Amino acid sequence: PYNPGTENVIRFQGYKWMVQRPKSHWASNMHWTSPADEEAHDDYLRVLSAGGFDEVLEGVGTYFGLEALSAYHLSFIGVSQCEKGFIHADVTESGTMAFNMIIPLILEDEGPELEILSDDETTTRYYKYEYNVASMVGDNALHATASCDYQEKGTMRMAATVYVGDITPGNVN
Repeated sequence: PYNPGTENVIRFQGYKWMVQRPKSHWASNMHWTSPADEEAHDDYLRVLSAGGFDEVLEGVGTYFGLEALSAYHLSFIGVSQCEKGFIHADVTESGTMAFNMIIPLILEDEGPELEILSDDETTTRYYKYEYNVASMVGDNALHATASCDYQEKGTMRMAATVYVGDITPGNVN
């Protein structure tokens, strides 16, 4: 694992990827891996499309009355140890026009993977990811990675994250 606050660009299967480990306030060994250039970004989009993600975007767009949903930030996240999740919001004040879709790729059988804080911030609920089921985190949804420790087993949980938004000429900046 990288030290907290570290980031590097690496080449993997011919593409450039940015690998990052957040600063220590995350209290985990979580790492993000994101496309580091347009070529890697486009390949990630091709893989999503081949898996039917275009239809998912169409369904989400129809449900929320959005017309131009686009995937604008892509990553993989992996974690094998988290003592306490860092409560945060991925998307704020978008007017229900942007979301983070979390697609589980590797799961452990132990406990929930996601903590979700109530709107009034008094109650925490826990969510167990399922294969073939994406979770959507939208406006001001306070959440965190749930505590875990898979280090002794040498395993981790991993997800693809796809930030999508209704990108129009009026909000592109």
